[in-house]
Amino acid sequence: MPTYAIIGATGATGSALLTLLLDKTPKTTIHAYARSKPKLLAQQPSLAFNSSVRIFDGSLTDIPLIASCISGVDAIFVVVGVNENVPGVRIAQDTAHTLVAALCYNGHTRSTGSEANGSDATPSPRLIFLSSSSVNPDMFVDAPQFVRWLLTTAFKHTYADLALAESYLRLHRSWLHATFIQPGGLVDEKQKGHDLRLSGREKKPGSTFLSYLDLAAGMIEVAESPDKYDWAGVGVIPTSADVPMDPRVPLRLVTGVTCTYAPWTYPLLRWLGAV
Repeated sequence: MPTYAIIGATGATGSALLTLLLDKTPKTTIHAYARSKPKLLAQQPSLAFNSSVRIFDGSLTDIPLIASCISGVDAIFVVVGVNENVPGVRIAQDTAHTLVAALCYNGHTRSTGSEANGSDATPSPRLIFLSSSSVNPDMFVDAPQFVRWLLTTAFKHTYADLALAESYLRLHRSWLHATFIQPGGLVDEKQKGHDLRLSGREKKPGSTFLSYLDLAAGMIEVAESPDKYDWAGVGVIPTSADVPMDPRVPLRLVTGVTCTYAPWTYPLLRWLGAV
């Protein structure tokens, strides 16, 4: 029976992961981290009575708390992040630093003493880290030049945060295991089917947008094939052609470009409810 941790259980992707994992057979044990337990239970009240789910709540920088959450799990779904171009955002970096510290706290890295006597530390659970196709040039290779400019400009701060988080995790490649999930646009829709790809050159039919449920299904598929995707950037793409665009995308693009060229406008846009 597998055991998974979800870091960011109240977000759209975290909620989708919970929904699919709770429906799986055989039964799956879930360690769900959220900053607010009441918020998580308000979203999914049945979790309060589900013996296969343990909830951990508190600060993301609480190393002992996160270490307890990820102790004894097979894989860690890391699904924290923002959908806005927030100047100075570093939630992905902070999460990466916390997870490395928590894994070390749990003894998942080889210490000087263990090297001396030739023994290995406990194998590290795999990090399945939600990123974006836009941070991987190979995954983004066939996008028109204007589309590449628009997306990388409108989400410049977010993508920089993701890229720096990935770079930090790769510093620990000698003992850590990670896979970076790199979808395109996401939308709150029904599950309609997904596929995985390792390159943007792999032509496969489908919509430009992917539902959160299909993203979650792709992440679970990666977790169930641990050796195949080690340190890879994996695209999750829809197999259905009728997944609609998120209607909030045009506004996010406009406000995102604004926050890149005039970051001081972000508090004003937030006050106006535009972000």
